[in-house]
Amino acid sequence: MARILAIDYGLRRTGLAWTDPEQRVALPLAGVETNRLWEVLLSFLPEVEKIIVGYPRKMDGSPTDMTLPVKSFYEELRRRYPHISIELVDERLSTRAASYYMRQLPNRQRRDKTTADRLAATILLENYLLRKQI
Repeated sequence: MARILAIDYGLRRTGLAWTDPEQRVALPLAGVETNRLWEVLLSFLPEVEKIIVGYPRKMDGSPTDMTLPVKSFYEELRRRYPHISIELVDERLSTRAASYYMRQLPNRQRRDKTTADRLAATILLENYLLRKQI
């Protein structure tokens, strides 16, 4: 079985996480500068059968400042990789959960800007896997 890749898209940095090959566990993968995202994705895609992209919304369901950029990224992803199943997934509260976990980490890990990005993508993927099992 191939992996599921989660993308927490950002204007400056993007977090990536993926599952183990059995699609049971979410694993942090990388935090990358968004301007390098397309080249980085190429190295992971051979092992991926599905991609989920975090779709930002406010608690009331209305769009955020990031909703339109994420939607544009999602559409470009679908255009470039029509053979891969790609899904938008509600990411409400995943950033808040990542912030909570970040406060629990030692200072040197908190200073690494990619830690929060990887963590948010991992939480997004964990939530997706839990919903999939229900």
